Amino acid sequence: LKGARDTPELEFVRWDQAKDNATLPSLIRWTPLKRPERAIEKALRSYGGDVSRLMDICRESICFDKLCNLTLCLQVISHDKDVIIERVKNRLDPEHDPVSTGGYRDVALNIRLSTQETRGLGIDTHFCEVQLILTDFAAMKHDQGHKQYVEFRNARGE
Repeated sequence: LKGARDTPELEFVRWDQAKDNATLPSLIRWTPLKRPERAIEKALRSYGGDVSRLMDICRESICFDKLCNLTLCLQVISHDKDVIIERVKNRLDPEHDPVSTGGYRDVALNIRLSTQETRGLGIDTHFCEVQLILTDFAAMKHDQGHKQYVEFRNARGE
């Protein structure tokens, strides 16, 4: 991210171009890997034990104050020649039933990186999830909101 947050100067840049930016670490809160207990629970509850269907062990969130900036980021990702989008869950779609996610909404992309380096390392089939979230919904993922979501998910058996 280059420029002030959610301003007309907003510009997305590749990590390899931004990683040496001295101010970047203060703008990022890295998401931990999915805990093994939750991965096993999800594989059993949602995928009949098929762990190959887990596509969100590695995940990251990008938060936006404005929908137009979320949309811009989605366009940038979708036009990146190194990114292969395998699945999109558009929970911002007006047709999405918010009851099914406890009111939570985002755009979740399951992606792979396919570069000469990832192919050479044999990791170009590794999936990760990128969640594009509006700030108000991101707040639901923290504190009481996340606890309520876990209770909601457990009640649904997911």
